[in-house]
Amino acid sequence: PGTSMAAGPRGKAKPVSNLPAVLGLVAFTGAMALAPLYLQRRHMRLTQGVPLMASEKPLTDAQVRRGPYLNTGSKDVGADPDWDHKTNAYKGKRPVIADASR
Repeated sequence: PGTSMAAGPRGKAKPVSNLPAVLGLVAFTGAMALAPLYLQRRHMRLTQGVPLMASEKPLTDAQVRRGPYLNTGSKDVGADPDWDHKTNAYKGKRPVIADASR
């Protein structure tokens, strides 16, 4: 039944190695961890360096439908004028937290 031994060339039992399975899992995990980086660099290469979020095109109907679920679906707000896409930095004032007790 379920043993962790395999028969050797002379009938002696030798331990079965899990090394191939572990190496396969490590390779798969590494590839999946690098996939977003590869896809982002591919997008930058194909669009001559324009970031994915810097698009000025209007949202498609599918993007508007997905918006409430992804928290990005507003058509009327537009791009944030205080966000600099070239440096990936916010150049506006810090938000003010209103005191509800006043």
